[in-house]
Amino acid sequence: MKAAVTNAEHGFDVVELPDPVPGADELVVRVAACGVCGSDIKAQPFTPPGMVMGHELGGEVVAVGSAVRDWREGMNAAVLPVISCGACSYCMAGGVSHCAQVQYIGMGPAGGFAEFAVVPARHAFVVPAELPGIFAALVEPFAVGLHGVHSAEVKPGDDVLIVGAGGVGLTTLTWALEKNAVRVTVVDPDRERRESARAMGASDVVAAVSDVAPGSYDVAIECVGRPELVQACQQALRAQGRLVISGACAEPTTIEPITALLKELTIRYSVAYRPEEFVEVITAFCEGRVDPTSMIGATFGLDQIADAFDAVRGAQVRGRVLVTAAEQP
Repeated sequence: MKAAVTNAEHGFDVVELPDPVPGADELVVRVAACGVCGSDIKAQPFTPPGMVMGHELGGEVVAVGSAVRDWREGMNAAVLPVISCGACSYCMAGGVSHCAQVQYIGMGPAGGFAEFAVVPARHAFVVPAELPGIFAALVEPFAVGLHGVHSAEVKPGDDVLIVGAGGVGLTTLTWALEKNAVRVTVVDPDRERRESARAMGASDVVAAVSDVAPGSYDVAIECVGRPELVQACQQALRAQGRLVISGACAEPTTIEPITALLKELTIRYSVAYRPEEFVEVITAFCEGRVDPTSMIGATFGLDQIADAFDAVRGAQVRGRVLVTAAEQP
């Protein structure tokens, strides 16, 4: 198969690798598409040579392990890109990303920037045939947004502030609206991204957190990963507000203790997703309550993966940038 593997210069080489064979409890998926995530951009400089990245993947099942039931070749699958033990207390409760043995597909085990990928059958979810195959690759980013909204305990009537209108921010917006928040404001300095948020239903859009009235939101969800934005969100919250940090940040993050104390703020982090959230996303796609079409951005061939990463790094395109091994026109 053809695959994009990392090299010593932290770029990519497109090479031929042996076609994968599933283990007893695994599936092999022909990758319909694999999204380029902001976390891929942040991880790329640290990846060792020979890695196949890509965790936002889905596609057609082409091989089924000997111990796998309920799957057959030709079915479409969305992939929760976590390999976990399946038996610990975290796995049994659905918190698979907290398993002590966790590995992330595309961050060690081979990921979706290839023609085929091996995935755990228990972390694959059926995408009905009536949905476009490319939707399978969009389940993962929508599950990230859903988990952030669940972490924030968004409820009907809430006023919600979302900081960042990239992939995480826009899927978070979708779910805040789906959970019947009464007002959802999206913050982003980029005009085109603000327009994307407006087109997806944001009540209002602003360029900076400082543009919103202090103490006017029940919930703030930071989707960028910048420490100064976390502190700014505290000012925007009402008393007993909830601040959720979904953006990955490698820098120290300052929490203003007096504001947090006097307002009795709840501050928590949100990472990854739970299996039932994948099911909820697919159900919403099927029922038409959530249409992921507006999240589909530019599609690049595997040979153009460096261009795809540059497009995400430079915020040059709207929507989710996708990479596919299929021939591009």
